[in-house]
Amino acid sequence: MCLLGSCSRRTVFGMLTRFGNAEQAMQHLSDSPTPSSESLVSECKEQQINSVGYFDDSFPPLLREIPDPPVLLYFRGDLNVAKARAVAIVGSRRSTAAGVNIAEHLAEELAGTGIGVVSGLARGIDSAAHRGVLRGCKRLGGQTIAVLGSGIGRIYPRLNSALAHEIVLSGGLLLSEYAPFASPQRHQFPERNRLISGLSLGVVVVEASERSGSLITARLGLEQGREVMAVPGPVGSANSPGCHRLLKQGAALIEGTGDIIEALGLMADSDSSSSHSDSVKPAMPVGELRQILESVRFEPTTFDEIVDGSCVSTERVTGYLVELELEGFVQRLAEGYIRRPFG
Repeated sequence: MCLLGSCSRRTVFGMLTRFGNAEQAMQHLSDSPTPSSESLVSECKEQQINSVGYFDDSFPPLLREIPDPPVLLYFRGDLNVAKARAVAIVGSRRSTAAGVNIAEHLAEELAGTGIGVVSGLARGIDSAAHRGVLRGCKRLGGQTIAVLGSGIGRIYPRLNSALAHEIVLSGGLLLSEYAPFASPQRHQFPERNRLISGLSLGVVVVEASERSGSLITARLGLEQGREVMAVPGPVGSANSPGCHRLLKQGAALIEGTGDIIEALGLMADSDSSSSHSDSVKPAMPVGELRQILESVRFEPTTFDEIVDGSCVSTERVTGYLVELELEGFVQRLAEGYIRRPFG
């Protein structure tokens, strides 16, 4: 499939239209492969780089809605992650320690609620957002998607190569519309921003200067019908003007994860039916409480197994199990705990 990276955008679109999907188009090109194409295919296989075309069933559904969708995407990791609910967190490359902490915290809490986080693998806020999702027990909650401005086989910046590898190992996703080993070019980063916003329900900007590229992502998100949100910063800080401008223009003000969920309307169903407590399903636990719940199987699970699987201290596990039992998520038996069906 990676052979298509050597074709022009128009040629790729034509071939995908003719053959129906990326796999058939790739097969056509590889019937009489040249040495260079054979080498490219080999390198893609070695790095587990795959591709998906606009007409493929597995193409990310939200990207079909944007005005200028990519005709071909290259990816490493689990493509199904791109079908789940996600929020983009972007911001300054020259971030402050406070901005990094905010981005990591927001991303970690969003992941704990099962909401994914999309960003661009750049220095600063982008990296912090990805790390926030990966922090703690990586198998829990939402996953993270990194959209690159270079080929997936040439991670940029290089210092984030280990982070990119960790994203894939944790069940996340690397995406790019550029040929697998394409070098980063200045114009490609604003182009890829439409994919960051396009894959998301909304865009959260954490620290942005007056001319920050994150404002491009916010504008593109607005054009795509996505919710635009911003975290306010200290007056006088070089990283505050961009966020403050967005807030003046009507962006939702974000002080915590709850503000994001509210801005996206993800609490509407539970709030509107709160008066009918007998028929309302309890909200899925978040954070450490969710980690405990995920460690309890539908067959008897011992206390020690729950501690080992949750990455939470023994003392805290005891209290959380009581809370989960009272809320009806788990049931205590002589052999241990079992998880009760949710929803």
